[in-house]
Amino acid sequence: MESDKPVLIGEVTAPFGMKGEVKLRPYLDDPKALVGKTFLLNGHPSRVQSVRIHQGIPLVLFEGTDRSAAEALHGTQLFLLKSELPVLPEGAYYDWQLKGLTVATESGKDLGVLETILYNPAANDVYETSLALIPAHTQFVLSVDLERGRMTVSDDPGLLK
Repeated sequence: MESDKPVLIGEVTAPFGMKGEVKLRPYLDDPKALVGKTFLLNGHPSRVQSVRIHQGIPLVLFEGTDRSAAEALHGTQLFLLKSELPVLPEGAYYDWQLKGLTVATESGKDLGVLETILYNPAANDVYETSLALIPAHTQFVLSVDLERGRMTVSDDPGLLK
C-alpha cells in the first residue's frame, strides 16, 4: 500500500448553522471515523473536531473553523493519506480499491471495468461499467478479489445498460 498517497474521502457541499460546521458528501461508510484526523483544507492542515449526522447528512466541524471559514470551504475536496484511513471491516472496501476492477458475471460474461460509483444515501450505491449498472448489494455483488483485480456479479439481465 502506498501509505503516503492521498485518497479522496469526501467533499464539502455547504456550510451549516452558525458554529462553523459543514455538510459533507462522504466517500466512505462511516464519516464518524474521521474525528481526530487531519486534512489539508485550502493549503492548511485542519483537524476534524466532531462529526454528527443531521437528517442523514454528516456535519463536520474542523478545529478553529467559524461560520465564515465554513462558507469558504464550499466545494473543497477532502483528502486523507492511505495510512490514516480507518480500517474497514471484512467485506467493506474504499472506492479507490474498487475503481478499475474488471467486472464479470458468475457465468463469465465480461461487463467491463468498474469506472464510476454512483452514490445514493437513500438506497444502495451503484457501480457503473460501460456495459452495466450494478447495485452495491450482496444480492448482486457476489465477490471482490482485490489481488486479482476482479469483481464477480450475479447473472441478472437487469444489470445491463
